[in-house]
Amino acid sequence: MSTSLASDITEALRSNTAALSTFEGLPPSHKREYLDWIEQAKRDDTRQRRIAGMIERLTRATHGQA
Repeated sequence: MSTSLASDITEALRSNTAALSTFEGLPPSHKREYLDWIEQAKRDDTRQRRIAGMIERLTRATHGQA
């Protein structure tokens, strides 16, 4: 996993091995899309909701439910 990820994103990914595995397998452009979407949040609660949404989507993709 890249060390350039914000600590809250890193923590969320490390807490869900399925999401982490899927994230690591994404092309760099898809990773950037997720990270840019999260970074654009103006409020912390929005940021946290977006991180949770990313984890949920990555987990669903792992289980073939994308």
